Amino acid sequence: MNDFDPKIIAALISAVVTVFMFIASSIVKSIWDKHFHNFKLKADHKYEQRKKIKEAISKHKVRLMDSSESLNHRLWNFSDNCDKKWHKLRDDKTINELYYLESFTYRFLSFFAWCRKIEKEMVYLDSTISDSEDLEFIKYLKIFPQMFCDTALFDGHEYDASHATDHFFKDDFLHMVDSLITDEGVITYSEFKKKSNSAEYTKMVNYIDGVSDEKACLKWHSLSLFHFVLMAFLTKFGYDFQQTSKDKLKLLSGKIPENILANNLSRILERNHLNKTSEIKSVLKVVKSA
Repeated sequence: MNDFDPKIIAALISAVVTVFMFIASSIVKSIWDKHFHNFKLKADHKYEQRKKIKEAISKHKVRLMDSSESLNHRLWNFSDNCDKKWHKLRDDKTINELYYLESFTYRFLSFFAWCRKIEKEMVYLDSTISDSEDLEFIKYLKIFPQMFCDTALFDGHEYDASHATDHFFKDDFLHMVDSLITDEGVITYSEFKKKSNSAEYTKMVNYIDGVSDEKACLKWHSLSLFHFVLMAFLTKFGYDFQQTSKDKLKLLSGKIPENILANNLSRILERNHLNKTSEIKSVLKVVKSA
């Protein structure tokens, strides 16, 4: 009676093992399916977000690059001709009669309008999971307005940030920029001319008019640093013919005054994690060694 049939024992062991394996595999499968499902959801979400971000950028990128190039040309011209006072208001003329100032105002605002247009396309997208190149592009879009609205650029120069003397209050700045944006894109220069004398653009017109023709004011230094960052942006994301060589950067730096805000720009770029790109490094090397 104490002896069991080996065949029965083997059958019992086999049954127990089968039941155990069935239960274990069911548990493992349940855990695996749950984690794989979550992984797939995250992967699909990341892929879709990145795809939509690329689509949002590419939708207006060419127009932004064209606008960047146009503004870049004007800033090169301004560096050479600031002393001629073409950018100054005149009592005997309306802004419609001052092509240089009017077109300068338009090129400046339209550039930021295209930047805003792209940002608005991404308003419901999670840009934090962009791929590295798109994320760098977005960082440029973020830092451009900071160079005219963030008074950290004037640290160490006893600047009163409570008065928009050499900077813009951000909401005022964005209001001017947004006024150029349409459902299709950004208004043309011809359309802008019809309302350039409007009071809503007075702050921008006065800002450009207020740049010292001797290149010795905070506005000049801000605008000049912006120009260098703009060239870095074009070099990274523009066509090959829109790129600026290191020699041209040095050429520009050599014919303008030493920029007293260069160290502050370096800190702002570092704060925005944009200081380690090759294009920005080239720019910082030039503006800080001038």
